[in-house]
Amino acid sequence: MRTEMSHQGRGVEEIAEEIRLVCGGSRLAAFRMALGLSQPEVVDRYRQQTPTSIIDQPLLSRLEMFPAAGSRAPQATQIIALASLYGTTPLRLLDPVALNRLDPLERDVLIRCNSGFTSSTTSAGEVSSSTPARVRSLVQAPASDSLQGEVEMAARKALRFTVAAEGSNIGPETLDQLRAEVTRLTLAYQQQPLTTLMGDLIGLQDVTFRLLEGRQRPAEATEMYLFAGVISGMLAKASHDLGDPHSAMTQARTASVCADNAGHDGLRVWTYGLKSLIAYWAGWPHEAARYVQVGAEVAARTRGTGSVWLLAQEARVWAVLGDGQRAVAAIECANDAREQVEPDDLDSLGGIMTFPLARQLYYAADARVWIPGQESAADRVAGEAVTAYSNAAPEERSYGDEAGAGADQALARVNMGDLEGAAEVLRPVLELPVDQRIGGVVASTMRVHAALRAPSYQGAAVARNLQQQIEVYGQTSAGAALLRGR
Repeated sequence: MRTEMSHQGRGVEEIAEEIRLVCGGSRLAAFRMALGLSQPEVVDRYRQQTPTSIIDQPLLSRLEMFPAAGSRAPQATQIIALASLYGTTPLRLLDPVALNRLDPLERDVLIRCNSGFTSSTTSAGEVSSSTPARVRSLVQAPASDSLQGEVEMAARKALRFTVAAEGSNIGPETLDQLRAEVTRLTLAYQQQPLTTLMGDLIGLQDVTFRLLEGRQRPAEATEMYLFAGVISGMLAKASHDLGDPHSAMTQARTASVCADNAGHDGLRVWTYGLKSLIAYWAGWPHEAARYVQVGAEVAARTRGTGSVWLLAQEARVWAVLGDGQRAVAAIECANDAREQVEPDDLDSLGGIMTFPLARQLYYAADARVWIPGQESAADRVAGEAVTAYSNAAPEERSYGDEAGAGADQALARVNMGDLEGAAEVLRPVLELPVDQRIGGVVASTMRVHAALRAPSYQGAAVARNLQQQIEVYGQTSAGAALLRGR
């Protein structure tokens, strides 16, 4: 049937519809058969085109059965990827009954993104993406079964929004839905492991960029760029937390471009702080210092908590560079800036987009722990940070920062010769579930491990046991947990 209709000059969509009518089955399966592809071939091409989304032959088979018994409801990102692969629009892959049985959120995403596609006019046996060629060249990459591939693919997608594409309109409902989803993720980021959030972050960034590739009124574009900047910033932090500073910087630079397009000084300051943080933990302190210095001019024009973050981050940078005097001065400036805070729209999002007092205390401890003679102050301030997080409202908790403060307190006690006290405060950190052992937390515990190698601790059973626990802890990270979750 496919060959005969192709010889008649029929297009893939006509062939797919005829196959569905004659042979039964879903539109999703009919499009694959109209192109003459087997399920393994589709899986292989899907992985090459969209390695951030996981699929195998059994899953594809269940998706093609939907909504029949034993099937699996597809996600919007899966249908979008298949539509791009098959050269059609997402809604053509689902009949009305199947569409109505999708989760309402997934259905709304498909409906809103559908206008961003243009059906191709390929013949049977040909596969072309409805994504423009310039975009396709940035998206496609070799298939990867590792988390590294997923994070790198997200970084490449961060470049897509700069490419012109098919138009799409954004209405008030779309903006409201995006605002709600962005707010949910900013709050969830600090409280839930990346295993539960990474897919949502990548999918939301993809949808937002696709919408930005269309045409909007200036006010709508401004708000969309703000959302895109926040999402890219969270993905930068996620890449950093998973130990990939290069992908993290790519996402952070994209967030900066979005901040410039939105004309939002608060987001500009936040992205400078983010880039400095990434550089700080990657072992590039001079680069980290450059970002806080460049961001200082913009921060002077703002009163949100992002300006406090930049100063607190500056303190950590000077401390690790060995300039204790400038580090303490930056801590004091951050304290003064706290008194002048006027919450902005980033603070209203909450979660990772704001800089609460508990986090400021953690940063102060993280700076003081590097400064000789400040060990007692670092111990005290780190303890205050842990207590502040313990007493904070649920939406203000951050398992990563709380664990970082605990590790700093342990390091301060090791430097003061209190090994038993160090083991006590480090215990909750070492008890974190694997999927919460993000890069910064693991790095903080390794600082304690390094301090325990001091000659005065050679042969001490407590030091040896604590080092062994830290080594085991660091071998099973959040990245490994996310890989298993795939």
